[in-house]
Amino acid sequence: MTTPQLTPEGQELLDTIRRQRGGKTMATHEVLAARDPAFLNGYNEIYNAAQSDAQGLPAYVRELMVMALDIAVGGSPTVARAHGRKAVSLGATEAQVLGAVELAILVSAGRAMSYLPVIFDDESARS
Repeated sequence: MTTPQLTPEGQELLDTIRRQRGGKTMATHEVLAARDPAFLNGYNEIYNAAQSDAQGLPAYVRELMVMALDIAVGGSPTVARAHGRKAVSLGATEAQVLGAVELAILVSAGRAMSYLPVIFDDESARS
């Protein structure tokens, strides 16, 4: 597929995201900025609201949660690493990062284990 040329609105939005996120954007930002800047703008507003200190969670806790969720849903290891490192830079300990990873493993294993009653057709064990 060919990449459409960025509109001024799309370029401005990419520049805003770069300023907000330490000079970085992701490939998904580039694609959306070129193809649907209105959608990217809406996503960016949700991102900023979720990452706000007004949410009541310390920044390092938010980073630990995003890292663990990335792991649990099968996201990118590189992205999970970036969130883990950012959590540490914001005050998390290595033990807290490990604890969050272990919880993600627990959730992932529990999800996989939930298939057992269905696979073995044990009606009494289903919930």
